[in-house]
Amino acid sequence: MIVGIAQFELFMPYNQSLKEKRRLLGKLKDRVLAQMKVVVSETAHQDLWQRAELGFAVVGGDEKTLDSLITRTMQMIVAMGIGEIDREERDMIHYE
Repeated sequence: MIVGIAQFELFMPYNQSLKEKRRLLGKLKDRVLAQMKVVVSETAHQDLWQRAELGFAVVGGDEKTLDSLITRTMQMIVAMGIGEIDREERDMIHYE
């Protein structure tokens, strides 16, 4: 079993409030879940208007397939135009 993990920081320069940030992140999470079947979670910066740290994990048996799924998910998030990705980290954990 292999677990692919992606963590990234999203900069949303046009947000004016936490309420607007929550609305946009809710839209992002709902769309990613509906189209990619991946659950995205906010992991830090909950009190900042224009920044969010988000992450998700995928599980499978083939590292290449998982990396492709992570890449497509990240491309979809960028294409939504909600913000710019400042930092992205990926990791693959192998379990016997």
